Amino acid sequence: MPRLLIAFLAVAACWAVPPVIEVDTPRPAPTWAVMQRRLIAVMNRAGEAFVERYTNRDGSLIWKERYEGGMNSSDDAYEAFRGFSLLYVMGGSPELDRLHRRVWDGITRQFTRYGQIYREFDGNWDWMHHGEGYTSFYPMGMADPFDTRFRDRAIRFAAMYTGEDPEARNYDPQRKLMRASMTGSRGPKMEWTTRDWIPTNANLAYYHLPYDDIPGVTSSVGWINDDAFATIVSVMSRRMARGDVPINMTAVPLVANAYLYTGDEKYIRWTRDYIGSWIALTEQNGGITPDNVGLSGRIGEYMDGNWWGGYYGWKWPRGGMDVVRAALTAAKAAYLLTGESSWLDLPRSQMRVLQRNTRSEKGVPHVAMRYDQRGWHHYQPEPAFPWVQLWYMSGSEDDRREIARLADVRGAQAGDDPDLGWMLFLDGKNPGYPEQTLRRDLANVERKLRRILNEHGDPETWVDSHWSSLDPVPCEALVRLTLGGLPVDLRGGMLHARLRYFDADAESPGLPEDVAALVTGIEPDSVTVELVNTSLFEHRSLYVQGGAYGEHLIASVETGGRTTAVNEPLMRVGLAPGAGAVLKIRLKRFAARPAYSFPWRRS
Repeated sequence: MPRLLIAFLAVAACWAVPPVIEVDTPRPAPTWAVMQRRLIAVMNRAGEAFVERYTNRDGSLIWKERYEGGMNSSDDAYEAFRGFSLLYVMGGSPELDRLHRRVWDGITRQFTRYGQIYREFDGNWDWMHHGEGYTSFYPMGMADPFDTRFRDRAIRFAAMYTGEDPEARNYDPQRKLMRASMTGSRGPKMEWTTRDWIPTNANLAYYHLPYDDIPGVTSSVGWINDDAFATIVSVMSRRMARGDVPINMTAVPLVANAYLYTGDEKYIRWTRDYIGSWIALTEQNGGITPDNVGLSGRIGEYMDGNWWGGYYGWKWPRGGMDVVRAALTAAKAAYLLTGESSWLDLPRSQMRVLQRNTRSEKGVPHVAMRYDQRGWHHYQPEPAFPWVQLWYMSGSEDDRREIARLADVRGAQAGDDPDLGWMLFLDGKNPGYPEQTLRRDLANVERKLRRILNEHGDPETWVDSHWSSLDPVPCEALVRLTLGGLPVDLRGGMLHARLRYFDADAESPGLPEDVAALVTGIEPDSVTVELVNTSLFEHRSLYVQGGAYGEHLIASVETGGRTTAVNEPLMRVGLAPGAGAVLKIRLKRFAARPAYSFPWRRS
């Protein structure tokens, strides 16, 4: 049995000083632990090489002097660095976060010069793309909540969507809805022109047409025909530009981000109001979330009364999964802020809508992803990720059964799905998962690093997604393995995790040097994690926090046959050289106020 020293210390002014659990039983470092530390080390160096190769000294991208991008803006540029601060939060180098902040400033100035960014935020764009770009913005609050530049930006950006910014009236506080599908620092864009859609139109030639009744246009080739292009944009502008669309729910994390910095209750009230409006509209529409709502608040106001046909809606460009995904993103953030699981009913209900329109193909359930005047069509395999995210947040047995159903249907191929493979591991049915995913990420980083170091292209010819395709800091596996968390949805999500770590000696975010963590079990009220000190020479000490933002109280911890009461959002663990232990941590989920903060400075 591991020998444990458990010390209960005095009560501090605000929080009780957390219990300290000392682990001094030596054990050989598991292969996964060695691989995890190697992956972090490789990504640290690869991230620095990436910045050195593709950015100028001021943080701007080595790219064109002029960029004629229409509404197409900065999202791909910001997105390429989305893992930098997040890796630091998990245990990466502080240099990555420092570089990320410099690059963020550089890209912001660069795209301001290009004309897409105004007041440090994209002037007009949709929330699919806003969401992609700002996934790299949110982790900066976790990395350093005391950086006033980014704190102030968080507050200003949120004001553009809460109705507080007089120059960006994107939100109607009376109807509690957004006023346009394209929004930003310049306010709602009520009318579209062809200029807005160049060069995006070339990519859209590969999609189906947004409507089947566009005069004189019968093929998506019309996107690259000048006359037809003008007609397409005119029809879209008339039907899609004004009023609210579900993809705008992806703005909720932007507002939640401001709350985590400030604790201001007005952001919670806005979240309740805005998602509450979409819940009411869904009920009004017979249980289906409408994809277009006019400025008056009427469903189908510019679509002849039809609930389908909106921007990023049930018909175009991809279909219903964009509606589900936006609702999921919003509901998870709302649950974090309010502690109320009922917000999850909105995305769950839309998955039920898809399930009601299912057919089997070779024994695999396919759901209809699109709806228009023809009815339900465009059948695709039912995805697992919405059910995994719903279960992760809710702990509901009904959600868990949906995951088991899809895993059973896919049989031996279930492990190939990143979400199902992880769930099978947590169920004890996929023991090789940690090493497989770490090995895959190592190979991926090494492959991208070779491309980065051997880059000979001409920056004048690069498309704006060039850098995101080379991003050498993938964090999805580490989020699952170390934090027991949901990987950040690249379409605009924020981090949701069962645990978070801090280096107690260095007073910095993330796992201490040499320490590896593996979450091996997640239940509605507990999480099991193995902590290992791979150093044979140095003692390491860390704080283990309940939740990414301290939103979960740690009720107790069981290890080595002993249970210790905690009843705080965090505890401290000391690891002797070469020592390790398995901890079963019981949680009171969403029982504490979430915040960007550090254990040594939280009040």
